[in-house]
Amino acid sequence: MENRIVIEYCLPCGYEKTALQLSQELEAQFGEKIGKVEVKPTKLIGSFEVLFRDEVIYSKEKAGRLPDPGEVEQIILTRLFK
Repeated sequence: MENRIVIEYCLPCGYEKTALQLSQELEAQFGEKIGKVEVKPTKLIGSFEVLFRDEVIYSKEKAGRLPDPGEVEQIILTRLFK
């Protein structure tokens, strides 16, 4: 199974910087284990979601906040070794 990661963010909300920073952190930490991280704006206002293997693993809507530093990395780490 491909370890594809997609970060979808709300552009009008100003989440682009957070999405790009998270993308760089993920690529630096996991390197070839995940490949390139896709970062793309979404039409859903207020949205910030991270998908791993086409499954939502982090949702700002559900959490009520943007991810804490290291939070998404920890989720991916546990799923890489499932």
